Amino acid sequence: MKNPFSFLLPKKEKRSLTVDYVDSLGLPYNSVYSPVSITTALQLSAVYRCVDVISNDIASQPFDILQFSGSEGWSVNEFHKHNRLLNYEPNPSMSKFSLWKTCITKVLLEGNGLIEIIRDGIGEPTKLILLNENFKMYQRDDGSIYYIVGYPGLERKIEGEDIIHIINFSYNGMMGISTLSYAVNSLNLSGASEASAKGFFTSGANMSGILTTEGKLTKEKADSLKASWAAAFDVTDGTPGGIAVMESGLEFKPVTVNPKDAQMLETRKFNVIDICRFFGVSPSKAFDDNNLTYSNIESFQLGYLTDTISPFDSKIESEVNRKLFRPSQRSTTKVNLNINELLRANLDAKANYVSKMFQVGGYNVNEVRKECGNPKYNHANAEKPMVQINLVSVDKIGTKEKPVDKNTTINQSDNGKGSQDN
Repeated sequence: MKNPFSFLLPKKEKRSLTVDYVDSLGLPYNSVYSPVSITTALQLSAVYRCVDVISNDIASQPFDILQFSGSEGWSVNEFHKHNRLLNYEPNPSMSKFSLWKTCITKVLLEGNGLIEIIRDGIGEPTKLILLNENFKMYQRDDGSIYYIVGYPGLERKIEGEDIIHIINFSYNGMMGISTLSYAVNSLNLSGASEASAKGFFTSGANMSGILTTEGKLTKEKADSLKASWAAAFDVTDGTPGGIAVMESGLEFKPVTVNPKDAQMLETRKFNVIDICRFFGVSPSKAFDDNNLTYSNIESFQLGYLTDTISPFDSKIESEVNRKLFRPSQRSTTKVNLNINELLRANLDAKANYVSKMFQVGGYNVNEVRKECGNPKYNHANAEKPMVQINLVSVDKIGTKEKPVDKNTTINQSDNGKGSQDN
């Protein structure tokens, strides 16, 4: 028989099985998450741009707090008590943009972004704090999660319901893995090609070669010649335009390697595309204009929004909705990231969208003005949605109907009845 007071007993705790998955990848469980140095990776322009553009676009979207009412359905409540926390100042040290940009950067580069929810005495959130400390994740027998956060000697326990945990690609849905871990081969190849290009141009495009002589050189003489030649043409530190003096009987045969033959330039171009694939960003976002035309640039932008930003938004929304609000609030309150904010600079697309919404009654006049950043009209009709009614049937095109007098219609109807009676 089940103990009726079992809820008072301490919960059994066990280490999360995610440890096995993480260790199997050779990744530390509670520290830096990638075999590639984050600093080294960010020195590659394609990596820096991909991380920067994704984090900027997600951080720039405002949170719409929606509340449900039986008469109006879901509608945005701009005066909700959590609006300041989500859209302005999550904590005294950071703005909303800084908090979420840094969090998404950590998600992409480290695999996990953790935000602690500070609550008051009745459980309402008062602050959102980005965690930059090491953490370990544990799972109880009942499936609930808790975290041990901090450095040795300064660790503290935080319940899972008080942590907004945004994860990157994951095998188990609880612990994310850094994108750099999967892109390690591409990053190493890109780093090697950049280093090769740097050495080639730093040395003034001097190439290696072979010194030959008809006679036999002693080891000391060969080392001396090699040292003097290296001092004149240093391909590592760079001594462009050096002059070498050769003794009688010596001949220099250069080993020329055309950069195009070694595919260095093609490799550097391919690296940009390959890195963009890992981050889900169109190469045009990384300023690679190859294969970019006027007709396909809009398709690239739409694909980026639907395939990269929208799934990220859903991931954040689901985590915020289940952690920020109490269970009693979740049925009538939720948050959405407003992706329309990313179209703010595209005035033509925004005007087209707003115009179509107005024509079908999706927006009223004041809602259109709000989208454009203009004040409302103080008129009752400005709050009424309108639709176009200028469509007619095909058989009436080019004809003009005469207005029908209602009284005449009634009299004719009465006369008709009277004649039948007679």
